[in-house]
Amino acid sequence: MNWALSIDKANIADAHIVEENSRSLGEGEIRLGIHEFALTANNITYAAFGAPMRYWDFFPGADGRGRLPVWGFAEITESRCEGLDIGERVYGYFPAANELIVTPGRIDPHAFIDMSGHRAELPPAYNRYVRCAADPAWSKRREPAQMVLQPLFITSFLIAHFLREENAFGAETILLSSASSKTALALAWLLHKTPIEGVTVMALTSKGNGDFVRGLGFYDSTCLYDDLETLKAGASYGLIDFAGNGELNRRLHGHLVDDLKANIRVGGAHWENSAPASDLPGPKPQFFFAPDHARARIKEWGQAEFDQRYKTAWDGFVDAAADIFNYQQAEAADGALGVYNQLIEGGMPAQTAQTVGV
Repeated sequence: MNWALSIDKANIADAHIVEENSRSLGEGEIRLGIHEFALTANNITYAAFGAPMRYWDFFPGADGRGRLPVWGFAEITESRCEGLDIGERVYGYFPAANELIVTPGRIDPHAFIDMSGHRAELPPAYNRYVRCAADPAWSKRREPAQMVLQPLFITSFLIAHFLREENAFGAETILLSSASSKTALALAWLLHKTPIEGVTVMALTSKGNGDFVRGLGFYDSTCLYDDLETLKAGASYGLIDFAGNGELNRRLHGHLVDDLKANIRVGGAHWENSAPASDLPGPKPQFFFAPDHARARIKEWGQAEFDQRYKTAWDGFVDAAADIFNYQQAEAADGALGVYNQLIEGGMPAQTAQTVGV
């Protein structure tokens, strides 16, 4: 059976498994059998911002509902495209499903682009599929970390550069909400490894994750959500908001007002209450869209330098994170649905790194 996770675009808590009809390949197409993929809070962000950020547009569903984008590995199971043979393993952006048909173009030894018409105007970073055999960064041993952490790490890598470029918006302290999330941890590690002069990094987290966050040694200090109003007045702060919690934004802006120099929205872990109020005092929240920043950095540095800087940072983080996460794998359609529901309910432990074997 071909299956996919089907999600109500207007109510992302409404999800179920649907059976998908397969079709014959057209000339130039390949069929990818999806083998495994990661499910993290990052995927909930894709769903929460599916319409405005066009995440739903990548994999249209015949039922009109959303198909959740995920990062993972697949193998070519059928090919009508010269140069791409059955059995080749690729890494990239897939639906939470067991199959995807793509139209490869711009094929080189390292990667190809899906040239399907409906993806032509979507961010190209999501349309690129890496050919594992020619990828020097790929290893079978590292596949779980690549699926779970790499899609998050690229965002953290770009935010770290953005903060340096903006001189941390003039803030003395950078606040990271949802500080136990993997994207926040990666950013905290990057800023700990190479600090911005005169700037400290504070974790904002729940009481239940406080000990975990403190024990990592990535943050200079920690503030629990219950204690936000104890943040020192008269200091200057910048918020990198991975939580996307409207109430958290209201409290921070109300307490800090002009002491808050920037509010950069990245994630939507608290998807059910994510929209910030329109009348918040202090700076207007800005959304950080990683593909736009990636294009700007590649234009500035060139692709080769971008790849080298990123690879050096990624290798360091994988080593640093090796003992932090507990990798677990669910199985097939029912496993994918169960993990998705757990993420929606906020019940995934911070240490868990979850994959799904298809």
